[in-house]
Amino acid sequence: MDRRTLLKASGALAAMSFMPLRAFASGDRVEVSLDTGPNHVRNISMEALAKEISGASDGKLVMKIFHGASKFKGSNVPVALAQGALDMGVPGTWQMGKAVSDFNIPALPMMYGVGYEDQYAVWDGPAGQALNKKLEDKLNVKVIGRWINLGFAQMFFTKKRVTSHADLAGMKMRAPGGAANLARFKAFDATAVSIPFSDLAQALQRKMVDGVLTTHESVRSAKLWDSGLQFCYEDNQTLFQYVPVMSKRAWEKLGKDGQELLTTLWEEKVDAVRALAVERQKDARVEGAKNGIETIEATPDALAKMRKKLLVDQEALITELRIDPTIVEKAKTTLASR
Repeated sequence: MDRRTLLKASGALAAMSFMPLRAFASGDRVEVSLDTGPNHVRNISMEALAKEISGASDGKLVMKIFHGASKFKGSNVPVALAQGALDMGVPGTWQMGKAVSDFNIPALPMMYGVGYEDQYAVWDGPAGQALNKKLEDKLNVKVIGRWINLGFAQMFFTKKRVTSHADLAGMKMRAPGGAANLARFKAFDATAVSIPFSDLAQALQRKMVDGVLTTHESVRSAKLWDSGLQFCYEDNQTLFQYVPVMSKRAWEKLGKDGQELLTTLWEEKVDAVRALAVERQKDARVEGAKNGIETIEATPDALAKMRKKLLVDQEALITELRIDPTIVEKAKTTLASR
């Protein structure tokens, strides 16, 4: 399935009927930095949003997308936004844990293997709203709407055909960052290192790691099978999500009508973008298979045993990472109500 078909099917490019909300000053521009390439679902979705914004403002408000970390690496985006050096980013929750430790909550053991709809309920609800508020207050930024998902993180390997968590013992794995993501590998008796996505292909080619924690879509977008990936162990470790964030300077520059335009368009698109991401993950898994990647699914029993093992250390992890327990409780309450 090609990109155009996927976008059409998901409704991500559905026609909008917004009229220009104010007389935008010619040359108004919002620069967006993404560390993934132009064929990645996040980049495709943001390019679609840019077209909508241009049309709604009669071409006077321009959203310029910088792909492949050509402006900032993903780990540097939160700081760049806080400093006003960047207008907008859509960083992963794991990339904000250093600035706001509570953003490690999505990767805590209690979220291991939790499905899409329950994840959305948690992060669209009180727990996600509390995280957004903390981010805004600490970095002096603006979260413009609900999070979009990339997809569930899986483990990919270059040489070893992993069929259980026990096979991970002694392996060196790349994780995208986030203290909770890195800590999880201790339970697997493996070592995790943080490597930016933009440096991942080179790290694989140099055999710096035995495998990576990422998604089928991310493997496909960078053609990481060309860098040696051959196997995937699918256990839905954590749902990778992106948070739409603007610097306060760029947000205020938009003015009231510009802010309303951007937030309205984002809200109209977010569900379709999430659906698109789900379809892209399925499609990317198929394409990975065509390029030699064998996927082994973890059994329900293996998932249940690992979740139980991980949960033993959750309270210690919350304390160690200085996570706000009240937000954890909000997440637990939402999960319990499902």
